[in-house]
Amino acid sequence: MKRVIIALLVTSSILFTGCGDKEEKKEPADTAKQETTTEVKGADVTAGVDQPKEADENAVDGVSTLCTEDGSVKISISRPEGFEDVEFSSEQQVAFQRMGADGISSTQINLRLMAEDENAVITTAKQEVEYLMSANTDDQGAMIGEIQTLAAGERQWSFFSYNLAGEEGYRLWTALSNGCILSCAVENIGSGLEPLAAESLTQMLSAVIQE
Repeated sequence: MKRVIIALLVTSSILFTGCGDKEEKKEPADTAKQETTTEVKGADVTAGVDQPKEADENAVDGVSTLCTEDGSVKISISRPEGFEDVEFSSEQQVAFQRMGADGISSTQINLRLMAEDENAVITTAKQEVEYLMSANTDDQGAMIGEIQTLAAGERQWSFFSYNLAGEEGYRLWTALSNGCILSCAVENIGSGLEPLAAESLTQMLSAVIQE
């Protein structure tokens, strides 16, 4: 009986030892697999980091590309003198700002390249301004000016102005040689800022367009 028990113990020991060996052999394979996965992930991350860096090197400082929503037409827009880029710029809109002396008030410029006809551009601009005014229903002095035209060099601009509490603005647009319309919103937000004037705005905007 003792021999049978000893034999069983020896057999069990051999079996357990064999299993242990198998598990130990698997570990290096798993480690290798993990290392390979880490290397692949590392390569992907590096590739993702390299791409924007390459784009930055090719970008021209102070010049942004603006395109229509369908991407069919593109133009270049230079940053106006005295203004800084705004983070929410994209391929469909380019924005700039100039801060006032108080560090809170600012002059904002927002340009969009639109493939719609002039009537659609006017409708969109008025709807946006009316929405701003509806959010300030307590302001009895809110008003939208008549549409006017003004030439800046060889370029013809159309525009209307508006005023409401703490905000003075213009909506301007001009037809481009490619058949599209460049629409622009210029707003003084806050107080103590230099008043906006249509003549200086059209001159500045004409200077930044590069068709």
